[in-house]
Formats: sequence, structure tokens, C-alpha cells
Amino acid sequence: MTGPIRPDALARDGARDPDVRLRTTETVLDDWFHVRRFHLESPGPDGRARRFTRLSMARGDRAAVLPYCPARGTVVLTSQFRVPAFLHGRPDGRLLEVPGGLLDADDAGTAVRREAEEETGFRIGELREVCVTYLAPQLSSERTHLFVAAYDPGHRVSAGGGVAEEGEDIQVRELPLDEALDEVLSGPAADAKTLLLLLYLRPLMSCA
Repeated sequence: MTGPIRPDALARDGARDPDVRLRTTETVLDDWFHVRRFHLESPGPDGRARRFTRLSMARGDRAAVLPYCPARGTVVLTSQFRVPAFLHGRPDGRLLEVPGGLLDADDAGTAVRREAEEETGFRIGELREVCVTYLAPQLSSERTHLFVAAYDPGHRVSAGGGVAEEGEDIQVRELPLDEALDEVLSGPAADAKTLLLLLYLRPLMSCA
């Protein structure tokens, strides 16, 4: 899990803009996720120091994967209740997504294999890393590691559905790629990671 960001850690990271300085950090909430208030300082257009404050939420990095079957032209997605989907007009509140979850103590590849099997029941093949992305940088420090991986319909080891003890109620959807893309785009809003991976995979599948 990603913990609070320390000023000394920021100072050591040479990739960060040296003109921006972290003055202090406050903990606003320390629960299922962390919310921190960062007090920063940087030179303004006139050269004078400009002080500003930003909030950021942290829960830990995630990984997600789009399983696909080249022979059948299908992909495997999940559907589960999400509050934003419910608030924006879906009566059942379900959102179509690629399987994935928190890294916890694992590396991204190990975590995404675990999550794919728990959620879909499929044991996926070799992982192809697509990118690492911030899905809501104005809100959260969370990074999501995105992958695609082939699956064999005959290599299903369970029914999937997630972990019942964790309150997960996940439906598994195996769909033709174009049908999956149309359905993802038909809702009030698409899940960003899912849309990115479907659009990435589309030209690869057309060449297969």
C-alpha cells in the first residue's frame, strides 16, 4: 500500500521539478484510503514565491489486464456494482471493466494474474505490458499497470466471481471484441482503463 509521501522523498527524486518545494504534509483521512493535504511552494510568473495547497488520495497502485482469445476474437470482462455508475443513471449500478485490483505486496504481474483468476476463473497466458497510467491525477496518486494477455477458453480453473468474503459480486462476460467495445461506450461513462485496453487490442486482433 502506498503510504504518505514524505518531503525528504520528494527532495531525493531528481525527476521532480526542483522549483516546486513541499513545505508540509497533513493527514486528512487515514482509513480504507489515505487523504493528504500538501502545502507547496513554487516561483510565480513574477519570480516571487507562490504558496498553494493540494489534496491527494492514495490507496496503493493497481494492475489490470484484458484477457483475449485470438482464435475466437473474444475478450473477457467483468461487471460489478460501482457507485458512480449508479449515480449517473445505470439502475443496476454495474460497470463493465477489465479484471484487476490492488498490488498489495506483489509486483504488478503477479497481482494481475491473481486478480484475473479470482475474478474471471481464467488462468491467463503471457503478459504483455501496455503502459502505466494515472487515471485521475487531479484526485489520486494511484498508478495502474495495464496489460493484455491471451487466454484459452479450455483453461478455466473456476467460475470466478471474486472473493465472497470480501463482499465481491462479480459477473464474468466473454464477448467479441467489437461487441465489448460497443457495450463499454454505450453507458453513461466508460471505465477508462477498460476503454484504453480495448482500443489498444483492436488493431492487434485485426492483424491476428
